[in-house]
Amino acid sequence: MKIARLIIFCLFLALAVPALVTFASRPSDPVYQGRRLSEWLTQLDTGRWPRPEIVPADEAIRHMGTNVFPRVEQLIRYRDSALKSKLIKLFHKQSLIRLRITTQMVYHHRAIAACYALGPVAKPLVPKIAEALGRMDPYEQPFPEQWLGSLGPDADAAIPALVGILRDKNNPVRAFAADALLSISTHRWDDVLPVFTECLRDTDQHFRDTARYAFQLARERALVNVGPNGL
Repeated sequence: MKIARLIIFCLFLALAVPALVTFASRPSDPVYQGRRLSEWLTQLDTGRWPRPEIVPADEAIRHMGTNVFPRVEQLIRYRDSALKSKLIKLFHKQSLIRLRITTQMVYHHRAIAACYALGPVAKPLVPKIAEALGRMDPYEQPFPEQWLGSLGPDADAAIPALVGILRDKNNPVRAFAADALLSISTHRWDDVLPVFTECLRDTDQHFRDTARYAFQLARERALVNVGPNGL
């Protein structure tokens, strides 16, 4: 019990100090229907995206529009400190006390869910999201990659980041980057066909199939000259 209390105390310090710094530096919250943006964001922790139907939190964020951008950028930049990460692992090893701890994964999820809620208005955030991909845990990447893919060619600023992820064979979820690239790069085949050529030799069938489909699209749109034996 003493150990659990010590972990709680250390975890409190690890959370409280960064929280105070964040609170002091965070942009002011816009308000919709008497509730601040920070309150609406907590309602984005669960659900399915793209949404089958608009929910109140989505409507609120859409109403706030570009005023949401500073908070989204702040959330997507957030990183758990090394101390916080270690204490969370220790905390999960005990079962006496349960706490809901907001981690970087939750903050990043809220940022992308807010982008979905904003719709086309969120397109200027693409470079910031693409930049953040490289700092994320691989298992956090699929959700932002899915959002980027949903924008199609409007997310072309993310192509270099997605190519880098696709080339990282140690990334266990890089298939999502391949799918996003396929959706985004329809007008920039010269930038992506080299990496899809590499995928033709991949040991994973999914990547070989995705690469063949990319070449098929390129042929159909006459954007590259691929010979009959190119595949």
